[in-house]
Amino acid sequence: MAISGNLRSMPFADLMQWIAMSQKGGTLVIKGRRFTKKILFRQGLVEAVTSNNPREHLGYFLVGWGYISEEELTKLLSLQQTQKVALGEMLIQSGRMTRDEVDRIIKIKTEATVYDLMLWEEGEFFLLDDDVPRREFQGLALPVDHFLFEGARQADEIRRIRELIPDPSYIPRVAQAVDETSLSPQQLSMLWEVNGEQDLESIALHCRVPVFEVLSFAYHGLRAGVFELLPPVEQQARIPGAAGASWRELIREAENSFTLGDLYEAYRQLGTIRERFSSIPEAVEQANALEQRLEADLARTPLNAEVILELALSIHEIGYLNCAPEEGFVLSRINGMYTLPQILPQLPGPKLKNQLIIHNLMQRGIVKIQESRAVLRKEGSGPYRRA
Repeated sequence: MAISGNLRSMPFADLMQWIAMSQKGGTLVIKGRRFTKKILFRQGLVEAVTSNNPREHLGYFLVGWGYISEEELTKLLSLQQTQKVALGEMLIQSGRMTRDEVDRIIKIKTEATVYDLMLWEEGEFFLLDDDVPRREFQGLALPVDHFLFEGARQADEIRRIRELIPDPSYIPRVAQAVDETSLSPQQLSMLWEVNGEQDLESIALHCRVPVFEVLSFAYHGLRAGVFELLPPVEQQARIPGAAGASWRELIREAENSFTLGDLYEAYRQLGTIRERFSSIPEAVEQANALEQRLEADLARTPLNAEVILELALSIHEIGYLNCAPEEGFVLSRINGMYTLPQILPQLPGPKLKNQLIIHNLMQRGIVKIQESRAVLRKEGSGPYRRA
């Protein structure tokens, strides 16, 4: 049974608690206005997260915290495609970082991704229920409560902070003497970076702490009158870890989408790679190879069979969904009367793309399969079999 909805009607905290109490496994996909995030669960525990927000990538922390350079990240991502080893594990094996250092970064990265979701008031979500990842992750096995209590606290404080500090691109400056004896070692390290030139995000990176810690420190300093805030500089700062990765980072994101079962998102990302990096043979070659894996994976579903598609939601319910134009066109051709082979020729674009759109609509619980009598007699089962 597909589980889907919008955070407007089911807040993120409630959704997480339900998954934990039900001990669900699979990938929770949440699509917001700007970013898409995925959380992998096993028996209700958080195993791993991915995000297309570049500030929530592992490379952001590795480069921003000074462990490796942009050029080294590019080389490591290239090696990762051939060795199929996790980026953190490669750094441990090479002696560049200790396991404790890698584990700390992964935990902070994971928390940043989840805590940010506590602030989302809307976003379409669906759970790829009991979907087994196509490769093993270094599982965190963190209970949902680990995120909810601290996430709720941070979300409340972030809302207060935003009244004084719109975002981390603002620059703090010391306005009066500070009693350093009252500060913790972490607060002292942050204070020493406040020079009227560095923005709050840069201070967090230099101190190797989550940006929330610096925002909170600056907020209380502003309230006490020891800091004042300068506007951001006009030149937009470069995001660490995003400059040198280019197409390799996009390949990695497509791989993650494929691994976690979001096949249509992987296909869309491959299209971006081909469009932006068509002159790079290696990028096109790797995109083509992943597309072949998509086709093979899709062939194991009933989407090549003589099946009849029908809407699983009412037209009224579908009207509230955040559907792309191509998804809306597909939905307009589904009426519970025609088989999939009859529908596909009516749809513009490649057959694989349309099959993946339909596959995605099924995962989200918008479309379901009503198998024909012939198929029911012949097969009688399948992942989309109608009960």
